[in-house]
Amino acid sequence: MGTRGEERLREIITAATEVVAERGYYGMTIQEVADRVGITQAGLLKYVKNKNGLLTLVLQRYDETNKADRDYISSRLSLTAEQREQTPLLMPEYYRIIARYNQERPKLAQLYLVLRAEAIDPNHPAHDYYAHRGERMRAKISALPWKLPPEYDTPYKIGRLSMCIGSAMEGLQMRWLGEPNIDYLASWAEYEDILFPLPHWEGYR
Repeated sequence: MGTRGEERLREIITAATEVVAERGYYGMTIQEVADRVGITQAGLLKYVKNKNGLLTLVLQRYDETNKADRDYISSRLSLTAEQREQTPLLMPEYYRIIARYNQERPKLAQLYLVLRAEAIDPNHPAHDYYAHRGERMRAKISALPWKLPPEYDTPYKIGRLSMCIGSAMEGLQMRWLGEPNIDYLASWAEYEDILFPLPHWEGYR
């Protein structure tokens, strides 16, 4: 695929992301995505075989644009053990970066939540993705060298901590996207004081 083709595919994925965020997978049609891009349905199908293929590309884009993993975790892991003593991996800081990123990309945050709700249906094409995503994420998070309070001394406890934080964040995202008077980042700062209370979390935030 040449440069023009890659650009067109990005346009298709962006349009599909918007449609799914607004209407869900079941409400998305190939025709509406094609209309938003300004091409025919046949033209769009040259890039993706079907609706399920388009959903796969949308989910891949969601995963690949995780700035917190790409920028924060990768940069910390590239340090030596001695350097990480001075600049450690801090879980509250990690989720704070995710919150800032969600603020910048509300359509992708909305996409994630809409599909998560739809995919409770075992017949939904994204069911397996969501059914196993949490387990994959907890396994990844629990294997990282976080600086945490001493009670988080096993991979299980670290995984449960990340699940608690992630659940709180998803709940706040839902309220933020649906309630116009909620300040997402200010609210998350208040959540941090509940999830990571001082002085117990001093030096770990």
